[in-house]
Amino acid sequence: MNRLNRSMAAFTLIELLVVIAILGILASLLLPALARSKEKARNTQCLNNLHQLGAAIYLYADDHNHQLPAAERQPSNPVFPTNVLPRICDLLSNYVSRSTQIFVCPNDKGSNNVPPPYYVKEGSSYEWNYTFNSQRLEQILYPSGTLSPVQAPLMYDYENVHKTSKGLNKNVVWADGHVEKL
Repeated sequence: MNRLNRSMAAFTLIELLVVIAILGILASLLLPALARSKEKARNTQCLNNLHQLGAAIYLYADDHNHQLPAAERQPSNPVFPTNVLPRICDLLSNYVSRSTQIFVCPNDKGSNNVPPPYYVKEGSSYEWNYTFNSQRLEQILYPSGTLSPVQAPLMYDYENVHKTSKGLNKNVVWADGHVEKL
């Protein structure tokens, strides 16, 4: 009787292998969903950063006679090397409580085969659209030409780093304050 109880309480090798196989199948089904969730969280963080930077641009303009900042597009490679402008992160830092994390896109990552991340190199993962340097906000929000505020990108990711079902894309904050995938 004692021997019978012991054999009923133990798993056989086949039962143990079946359980391990089932757990492996479940894990393989869940891992892609978890990866998509993680990418969506990084994308949401980036959109939130750009939204806050859009608000900071408005605050900056409000403090500077409704003029947008005048900053370099890519500080490590100035548009006019003889007249270098400040970095956008330096101009907006007072308007984001000096939080440097606002300027970091979660997908701005370097690896051994690529140059360093843009944040390390430029001070921001987001490129400033220097074509709007020192322009009055009203000129962009209420243009007399054909460009609407929805078509006026102020800041965006340096590269296409956000995975979507259609490939890689950028996030952007527009002159009217909304943010979206480009």
